[in-house]
Amino acid sequence: MMMDIASGPFVAALARAGGFAFTAPLLGEPTTPLRARLVFTVAVAFAVGAAAPAHELSSVIALVPLELAAGALAGITARLVLDRVAAGAQLIGLHLGLGFAADYDVRAGESASAARRVLSALAGLAFLGAGGLEAGVRCVATPLSATSVHHLNDALALGTSVMTHAIAFAAPVLIAATIINVGLAVINRAAPALNVFSVSLTVVLLGGGLVLLGSVPAVGSSIDGTARAAVDSLAGWGTR
Repeated sequence: MMMDIASGPFVAALARAGGFAFTAPLLGEPTTPLRARLVFTVAVAFAVGAAAPAHELSSVIALVPLELAAGALAGITARLVLDRVAAGAQLIGLHLGLGFAADYDVRAGESASAARRVLSALAGLAFLGAGGLEAGVRCVATPLSATSVHHLNDALALGTSVMTHAIAFAAPVLIAATIINVGLAVINRAAPALNVFSVSLTVVLLGGGLVLLGSVPAVGSSIDGTARAAVDSLAGWGTR
């Protein structure tokens, strides 16, 4: 009987931590070893279960699917915020003409440009540095009663706003690439013999690259702000 009461909080925390570990940024990436996820899940479950009020195991078993879903939803919420950087970086790569150089990215599960891979990695590191894992542990420790439908609504809202933020993130390069392409079209119209489109890829890549280089401070600030927004989405879990 005492064993059932002691194991109840651990089982609930194990389900919540498992859901978070398999969907959260960094932890939920396919490249993260399964052993690392299991170590995180068990360690957090022990810590949270030891501090949680005692419950009988029989009363917790029925709530395991809900605990698992709550943990997964917390991880998905943070991932959707960081996806703004990934989607914006993909737009940058495509508008710079780097689509032909895209490789299959195991982390993304699809073709991804070099810009997307680099900026997504930076966003993940910024999330880690801003305390993302610590905020995730606090989500695991949040009682299930504090998780309500509004968390699902928040996740849906974040999912529908990813492209809006991605376009804002990539705006300087998108505008520069558009202006360069329009300029090349005008030149080609005025002087068809020049055949400017034979060098359009190089011109767009150089022009967009210079704009991207000049906007590095803004890009870094945007990545840091996005990472902190992802952490804030976890920090506010169960408090609204």
